[in-house]
Amino acid sequence: MFSIDSVLEILGQYREFAIFISIIISIIIALLGVVPSIFVTGANIIFFGPIWGFIISLLGESIGGYISFKVYRLGLKKSITSILGKYRLVDNLVKSKGWKAGVLIFEGRLIPFIPSGFITLGAALSSVNSFIFVVTTFLGKIPSIALEALVSYEFINTNEGSIKLIITIIALILLWLTIKKGNNS
Repeated sequence: MFSIDSVLEILGQYREFAIFISIIISIIIALLGVVPSIFVTGANIIFFGPIWGFIISLLGESIGGYISFKVYRLGLKKSITSILGKYRLVDNLVKSKGWKAGVLIFEGRLIPFIPSGFITLGAALSSVNSFIFVVTTFLGKIPSIALEALVSYEFINTNEGSIKLIITIIALILLWLTIKKGNNS
């Protein structure tokens, strides 16, 4: 189930429910916490086209993030503190409140190298309210999913856009190094 081809096959078999199925897959991925969502974004880009694929991916990941946040907060809060100490951003998020937590959630969503589930978990362990979580998750997912969509689209059309793909990968690495350097300061 965790490949572009398998998601495309499912979407193709159940075309009339494809949007719903894509969102359900994104929710499952969000609940798992560490499975990358790029294959769903890639499948959405191929199946629905770049614009609708982006929008459906954004909705699926945002809804999945919210459901995960609620599930983590309700039932798993005590047993999931094992990620503390692994990422400074998550540690700071757990200690923060209000819009300061929202800014950290937003920053965490921008960094493609931190599993999204860790940010959701950190938010669930913090005292941030649902509204701030939803708004900052949605806004933070926009550039992240746009990059996933661009990479997926360019990877699918490698012959036409290999230079764009290389530039995108270099930009991602530079973004990561800049953020890492800023967090270490």
